[in-house]
Amino acid sequence: MLFLPQRPYMLLGSLRSQLLYPQQGREIVDEELLQLLKSVNLPDVAARFGGLDAELDWAKVLSVGEQQRVAFARVLLAAPRYAILDEATSALDIANEDCLYRQLAGSATTLVSVGHRLSILKYHPQVLELAGDGGWRLYAADDYRFNR
Repeated sequence: MLFLPQRPYMLLGSLRSQLLYPQQGREIVDEELLQLLKSVNLPDVAARFGGLDAELDWAKVLSVGEQQRVAFARVLLAAPRYAILDEATSALDIANEDCLYRQLAGSATTLVSVGHRLSILKYHPQVLELAGDGGWRLYAADDYRFNR
């Protein structure tokens, strides 16, 4: 299981270690990692910062949107059984969000999203709406209408 918060964890280390986290011991060839970066719309990030083995303070050099795309790359690479996404695309435009969710939806990973954007509904079969007073309701995603 992987958890993607709104502000992803960026460890100290190389770009390669960012992508492999939390499976640091995995051996993945450079071409696969570069292709993974392309798939999350970060095709030039390795070249821009000195390659996959460049060690930088990634939380400072990458925008939050770029960090969110790195977090999605981690999920695509790790292929966990479950991924919990807590506002994981809040810093992305709808096109990037759609591209990332489509890739995850096409994988074997079960997605659980916490969010406010209606654009992610199409990637989930159900919506659990929490009322804030301890109450809740479960809807089929196709039947869900915000602000009932």
